[in-house]
Parts: sequence; structure tokens; C-alpha cells
Amino acid sequence: MSSSYLRMCAFFAATSACACAGGAAAPAAGTTTASPQSTTAATRDRDVITREDLSDPGLRGQSVLSVVRSLRPYYLTERGKNSHSDDEAGKVHVSVNGGRILPLDELDKISANEILEIRYLNPALAMQKFGGAAREGPVILVKTM
Repeated sequence: MSSSYLRMCAFFAATSACACAGGAAAPAAGTTTASPQSTTAATRDRDVITREDLSDPGLRGQSVLSVVRSLRPYYLTERGKNSHSDDEAGKVHVSVNGGRILPLDELDKISANEILEIRYLNPALAMQKFGGAAREGPVILVKTM
């Protein structure tokens, strides 16, 4: 076989391997390949519900608790109880505008229309921010307008 034929076969094998693996040609100098939508999706924090997320017409007028159930149901997952004396240990709690820890049902009293951001703190982060008041459970932070 001629060497040019072997080089051509190697070239096609390499390019088809890249195509199968989802590879793409490198962009030309000074250009970018990421679209604004893909960049947003790649940087989106699943522990935050933004004002943009809340702009969905189907969410208007709903309570914050309903919105959380729809958009991020894992925020409502309670942690196993570690304390025999505290019935609230491991349960999900809420803080509105950086205030004190409140029961989860407080989110039913707030309309999604009033919200700037909803942020989830896992139990470890909640304990760092609120100490024992977090009661070993996650905390949902709500910022209103």
C-alpha cells in the first residue's frame, strides 16, 4: 500500500473518532463557540432559583412553597432525625431576608411574585450560617423585593 493511502486512512479514522466522541474543531483565534444559552445552562446553580426562573407565567400567584415543590423538590428533603429530644431536628427550615429560622410552612404565606431569589443551604452550610438554630437540617433562604 502506498504511504499516501495509509495517511488518508489514518486521517479519516482520526476525524471519524473525533466526530463519534462529540469532538469539534477548535475555534479560530478570537472566536468563541459557546452560545449565551449554553453558557447560562453550564453556570446555572441548581441550589438557586432566580428571578428569571420565577418569571414563568405558570408560577405567577403561587406560594413560594408551591414553586419550590415544582422547580426544586429536593430542597424539601428532610434529613434523618439525629436528636431524640428535638422534633424539629433534621427538618427543612426557612430564613426570609437573612432573618431568624422559621418553620417551612412560612413559605406558604409568601407569593412568588414578591421574590428576588430562593437559595438552598444543605445541612452543613446551614449549620455554618445559623449554628444550632438550623437544627441539623437544610435551610431555604428567601430574598424578597
